[in-house]
Amino acid sequence: MDLDTIRQKLLRKVVLKEPHPNHFMTKIRKTRLSICIPTYNFGEFIGQTLQSIIEQAGDEVEIVIGDGASTDNTKDIVSRYQADFPSLTYRNFGRKGGVDLDIAKTVELARGDYCWLMSADDVLKPGAISRILSELQFGHAIYLCNRTDCDRNLVEMAHRCWLSKKYDDSVFDFSDNAVLLEYLKSAQSLGALFSYLSSIIVRREDWESMSNNEIFMGGNYAHAYKLFSIAKNGGKLKYIKESLVSARFYNDSFMSNGVARRFSIDLDGYQLLADHLFSDEAVQDAFKAVIRREHKWYYFAGLANKVTNRDEWDELERKLRSYGYHPAKLYIARKFGTSNRFMAFARYFRRTLLGWL
Repeated sequence: MDLDTIRQKLLRKVVLKEPHPNHFMTKIRKTRLSICIPTYNFGEFIGQTLQSIIEQAGDEVEIVIGDGASTDNTKDIVSRYQADFPSLTYRNFGRKGGVDLDIAKTVELARGDYCWLMSADDVLKPGAISRILSELQFGHAIYLCNRTDCDRNLVEMAHRCWLSKKYDDSVFDFSDNAVLLEYLKSAQSLGALFSYLSSIIVRREDWESMSNNEIFMGGNYAHAYKLFSIAKNGGKLKYIKESLVSARFYNDSFMSNGVARRFSIDLDGYQLLADHLFSDEAVQDAFKAVIRREHKWYYFAGLANKVTNRDEWDELERKLRSYGYHPAKLYIARKFGTSNRFMAFARYFRRTLLGWL
């Protein structure tokens, strides 16, 4: 064998051992899911939130935290977890911008194909991330999962389903008015209307394709307007019946101004959504009916018991009537609510019932 033949064989072996041009690129996994956490002064809870994510997150997942200038120890808590999970981005926005602006700015920092919007005091259930990653292959615009209600210490109280229990995992196309009506009529809770942040996963390019509507900024439902706009424009919604999130109750940061004003946030927000999203009267009625299913008229006796300002109650009652609550039922609720004897009996009955259960 001559020298040239030997040289050619050696060259062929070298060529065969060279890495494919995409070899090094495959080492860098694409970010498929960004878990986006807007926060303000939730240092007491955000550690548990991050722990529940990090213990099941692989290299396809990143965490993005947008801080509306917390004055507590949020930054210190996040820094501890950042050391163990490098794919964690923390940005202090320098001022308290409100939940709408903080959500929008947090998603702007994300790099993933999809964004899971997450509250800073909730926790993911084991296996939640793998379940969602397996769902993303179908490419729907929005995924909506159910939740488990817990007390402040994350002790489970009840499992919540946003839709009627007859629905298993289902796909909805809101660009079809009949499908939208079917969805609204099956909705058992405002969670079906995107009220609960931690149950929402949205494709980032769809989110970014919808500009912010300034009318909704500051009302706490700008994200719901975006999501409905995406769905109405052909982006399909996949409803996941499984509960993937544990929600921490008795920790509502909007309660600081009183229970009546807290309730008005929902009423005002959904009225604005109904007015700007739905021109069809039947759809508007079905949309508002979800409020009535979640908040039965007799619940307002307890609300009336906590509202000491009569003008405040009158304003709240005016809004409730616009949602289709019967004036006579609201009158009864107020009368019972202002009766200390009746409310004492109601609280006793509730404690006894819970004891039996």
